[in-house]
Formats: sequence, C-alpha cells, structure tokens
Amino acid sequence: MTSLLRTLRHHADEVSCCAFSPSLLATCSGDKTLRVYNSEDFSELPFSPLSGHGYGVHCCCFSSCGRHLLSCSTDGSAIVWHAGTGEVAAVLLHPARSPLRACAVAPDSSLVLAGACDGTVALWDFPSKALRRCSAVSEASVVACCFSPCGQMFVTGCTRGDLKLWDTDVTLLRVEKDAHDLGVACCSFAPQFKVDWGMELLHVFTSQVSPVLSCAFSSDGELLVSGSVDKSVAIYDANLGALLHTLKQHDGYVTAVAVSPTVAPWTEP
Repeated sequence: MTSLLRTLRHHADEVSCCAFSPSLLATCSGDKTLRVYNSEDFSELPFSPLSGHGYGVHCCCFSSCGRHLLSCSTDGSAIVWHAGTGEVAAVLLHPARSPLRACAVAPDSSLVLAGACDGTVALWDFPSKALRRCSAVSEASVVACCFSPCGQMFVTGCTRGDLKLWDTDVTLLRVEKDAHDLGVACCSFAPQFKVDWGMELLHVFTSQVSPVLSCAFSSDGELLVSGSVDKSVAIYDANLGALLHTLKQHDGYVTAVAVSPTVAPWTEP
C-alpha cells in the first residue's frame, strides 16, 4: 500500500538528488543548496539550507553511520558536512576542478569517491581528507558511481553508456560496454551483492516509457525504485523483476529517488 505523505517545495530549482539516513532526509538542487529534514515528520532542520557550493549541487549521500553528509557540485568540489549541525567538515577539490556529477562514501567511511565531467574519478581518504588518487576511467563524463557493500570495489557509469567495475586502487575488473544506449544516469548496488565473475543480466525493467533518471534499492535489497522522465516512480520486486506499483504524483521529471532505511517491508494490499 502506498500513499503520499508530504510534498516539499523549498528548493528554487530542480532537485538533483535525495538521500536518507536513519533519521534524516537530504536533498540537493541546481539552486546551489542542500536541504535537510527530519525523516519522521519531514520538518526542515533549523540549520537548513546548507550553502557552500558556488554552482548547482548534483549529488548528495550520507555516510553509513549517518553522521556525515557528502555533496558534489559543478564547482569541482565535494563538501563533507556534519549532518547534525550543518557545519562544513571538509572541502575536497578535484585536482583539475572538473565539475563533479556523482559522489559516494564507502560503507566503512574509509573513502570518498567522486565522478567528474572530464572522465576521471577522484578518491579521497575519508579520515584524513587527503587525495588518494585521481584517475581517468572514461572518455566520457562520469555521471554515476557507487561502492559495493563490501567497500572493496566501486562502479562507474558514463554518458556513453558503459558500466565499469573497479577496485579501490582503480584497477579495472570488469566492463559492460553500452550497458545503456542513451548513457548511464544512475547506479546502485543491492546490499546482498556478492562478487561473481560470471555476472549476468537478471532483469530489464521497461514499465516506464521515457528515460530512467534515478534508481535505488531498499535497505534489504527486496525493492528497486526508479524515477523517470515520464514523471513516474516505479517500485519493483528486485528478485522477481515484477512491477509492484507505479506512483504518478509528480508533475515534472523524477530526477531523484531514495528509500528510507527504516521503511517497513513491502506487503501487497
């Protein structure tokens, strides 16, 4: 059973990403800000909005413990925020100041990753905030990245449509050429993912009639949620590949989706 709980209209431009921690919801936008809400009643926190980026903010995510919030921007910076106060903990700069389109924190909070428009990824040591390496991974813009649940690998997706699996030394492990013919917009690991060098395509989800812009798994890996240019949100059974529900309350492109880690298990009405 699904129902609309709240509509939040605080950003002055398109919402580009959203993320949950166990107690908070963060959103970011082309208006250069992030906003932070209590995930119980969706009230905006007193220190919100967060301002620190010089251009639009493309991506945001929480550390696994929920104490830090990471964001990245066209200005070539990734900012680490204290999630409980909104204070800046660190500003991480891409060496070439290339616009950053995607960012991620390793599950053990040891590394920060960001994908850039010049085809590179930058990898920082999270505790020291020191740049570990910046490596070319694509001839096209890197617009999606995420760590595996074990934190020993990450995936990148580019506007050319390729998906690539890397270890944390940025050694290429696997390539899926032209995984998406219109480019990769988002990527997400299921929490139960295990390395299997015989990986194969399990499902192709086609319920949305326009390009899919965002996707996210539930914390138990049972649900997959996607947002589309067709203004819909699709909820799938990730294991069976079956469409469970389609939400059509948006009046514009659905550019970002996230699933609360405290969401109750899905049950059919």
